[in-house]
Amino acid sequence: MNAGINRRRFLGQAAGVAAGAAAAPVLSAGPASAGGRGRGAADLIVYNGRVQIMDRRLRRAEAVAIRAGVVIAVGRERDVRRLAGRSTESIDARGGTVLPGVNDSHVHLGGYGLDFPPYTIEVDVATIKELADAVAAAVAAAGAPGSWIRGQGWNENRLPHPPRRTDLDPVSGDHPVVLRDFSGHMMAVNSKVLRLAGITRDTPAPPGGVIEKDAGGEPTGVLRESAQDLVNPVVPPFTEAELENAIDKAITMLHAQGITSITDPGIPLTQLALYGRKARAGTLPLRITALLTGGRSPDQVRATLAAYEPLRGVDPRMLRAAGVKLIIDGVPTAAQTAWLHKPYVDGTNGKPVIHGDTIEEAVANLHAMIALVHGAGMQVGTHATGDAGIDAVVAGYLAAMRGDRRHRDPRHYVIHGDLTPPGTLRTMARHDIGVNMNATIKYVLGRTLDANLGPERTDYQWPYRTALDLGVRVTSASDAPVTTPSWLQGVQSAVLRKGLYGGVAGEAERITVKEALVTYTRTSAWQDRAERWKGTLEPGMAGDVCIVDGDVLGADPETLVQMRIAATILGGRVVYDGKAVPAATVGAVAPAANWRHARGAACLQSGGCCCALAGREAARA
Repeated sequence: MNAGINRRRFLGQAAGVAAGAAAAPVLSAGPASAGGRGRGAADLIVYNGRVQIMDRRLRRAEAVAIRAGVVIAVGRERDVRRLAGRSTESIDARGGTVLPGVNDSHVHLGGYGLDFPPYTIEVDVATIKELADAVAAAVAAAGAPGSWIRGQGWNENRLPHPPRRTDLDPVSGDHPVVLRDFSGHMMAVNSKVLRLAGITRDTPAPPGGVIEKDAGGEPTGVLRESAQDLVNPVVPPFTEAELENAIDKAITMLHAQGITSITDPGIPLTQLALYGRKARAGTLPLRITALLTGGRSPDQVRATLAAYEPLRGVDPRMLRAAGVKLIIDGVPTAAQTAWLHKPYVDGTNGKPVIHGDTIEEAVANLHAMIALVHGAGMQVGTHATGDAGIDAVVAGYLAAMRGDRRHRDPRHYVIHGDLTPPGTLRTMARHDIGVNMNATIKYVLGRTLDANLGPERTDYQWPYRTALDLGVRVTSASDAPVTTPSWLQGVQSAVLRKGLYGGVAGEAERITVKEALVTYTRTSAWQDRAERWKGTLEPGMAGDVCIVDGDVLGADPETLVQMRIAATILGGRVVYDGKAVPAATVGAVAPAANWRHARGAACLQSGGCCCALAGREAARA
């Protein structure tokens, strides 16, 4: 990193970035050339790099110049450096890879920040005794009698059994204890929480939920999927100050990964309002596309749309509410809550989590919910992992698009799309319905789903190659905090399909490094309806840059996750200089990420993923 970045100036920039990609003079030369006429010197030049422009021709350059938050030139270093003036800052990429700022298109920002102490204790342990000891220590340190003890990260596959009230009661005293698994699809509570929530042996499970019971028919304290909603209302929310602090920490961690844009799916209106206040104050140094929480019934969608008020006084290139997130099923892991056409290996199956007394009613309600959001001119992103659930979602999108043709380019998309059938992918490509996949989750799961799905479906899960070959717009995302937001890990996994615990799952679905990078940049910008101003390093595009200390395209893909992020630039301003990783980012960057990946694997196997985190966000805010 060039010493020309003054440390004092860097800190001031990092604290106060609110740069949009406002219009600026664009050089008249071609997109990959630094020639032409410009007006004034560049504010920032990145040189001596392997600049991947990420345009449709996937051209390379040596340097990029930014002025007023916008790329003004990209091309040969000698040409670009002619744009330097007396106040131009320069960054030596030292031969590393220079990319558009990474767009992680599915991150639960508040949930990611709240996933760390002091808000949540870590219970990703190997034994019930260790878990109980962690709870006991938190009780001993609790400042107030009867205060809540919250934990996160236990893994059903790692423990001999999920933590039950009989494990928690002896160490919790008068403190209510709620421990969420790593995925957010399951929780364990003590007897006090069961009493506060009014959960007894006679309490019916909500649609798609499971209240686990012992041999005597009493609740064990283990709640799966929507059964968690019985407890969420009695858990006191974090304060706005706590949430804001957690968001700030999460943004710092994302900057350390080279991430400048995210989609935050399934947030409550209160969190959107918080983002709006921060954006207006200039304290939201991250581009956020938000999807509101849609709930599980048409009435809940109507209530959300009625209460939503468009953001005012906010640069839409920094913060935009794009639409609504819906959910059709769970996850195809050991929890077996994804809804499949062909049952799991053991003959069981998941089912829709939308309200309805029958599957047909649930699907009809889902389609009504999609139509409501589409009719409001907003985008729909729907969590769907099983092939039956995905088909129901795509059918709902098509019905809404045909029923209301006022909105010709809605950009609805399937979130996850684990087991999307090839025929459905063809339909999606034909109607420009996107899919948001998770190569990092593929890494943490590997071949562990063979016993649930069978080897053939495990190989096919997240069919990147098939989708791209059929013309579907594919984006990639971490689903943090389910996995760490390491896009380098995601690229590596999309290319190799190797699992955390060994084995290759789906050689036929491998894609190239270049194709994977497109899913984190240009196509993610399309999902955000922002492809005209971000996602590439062409002149006129946002001056968002990620510099990697290494040759991402030329290196052995096995080594990608070991590469270091050298700098992150948002709107032409350095928000991460690569000189020091803040303590808060421990566990968020390689090589310290494996424990979080392992925890994510456990979470997914127990039924956790992002859809539950959306509800958790709503409960916390």
